[in-house]
Amino acid sequence: MTTEQSPFFAHKYGNWNNWPVAGNPANNPYTQAKFIANGQLPEHFSEVLTFYRSEDDGGDKLTEDCTYLMSIDRPTARRWSITLTGNAGGAPQVLTQNDVISMGEKVTVLLSNSPQPGNWLRMSNADDPRVVFRLYDGDTITAQGTGSGALGLPSLTRVSCS
Repeated sequence: MTTEQSPFFAHKYGNWNNWPVAGNPANNPYTQAKFIANGQLPEHFSEVLTFYRSEDDGGDKLTEDCTYLMSIDRPTARRWSITLTGNAGGAPQVLTQNDVISMGEKVTVLLSNSPQPGNWLRMSNADDPRVVFRLYDGDTITAQGTGSGALGLPSLTRVSCS
């Protein structure tokens, strides 16, 4: 997964990282190679905006021993997804706009090692947990402005640890 390991050309929005020019054909080949080496196609910002994080809002590294609350106002993007990666030997956990249970315009997701009520992403055996937030239909999103407030990026708060 291309994340904090490569700070070059990354934009930071709080604890979220983004590489908005990675999929631009005119971009430098090193940034593109970083994505390809991790089995990803570098996405163009007009198609999808992808944000990565491996820390909670307090700046502490995510760990499977803790439960976290992710909260966001319902994104205006046509499609969006939240993915939890880093599960050893397991597939990434994914929620999309079609999967979530929400109360009005607020979406909350619990990330935890044990089952949780409502929206839940399992952190079992997560040796290096990372959250990936994708907004599809990037042109619409970038037209609204940049910055974590304008983009409406999720908060990620530590609730408890075992």
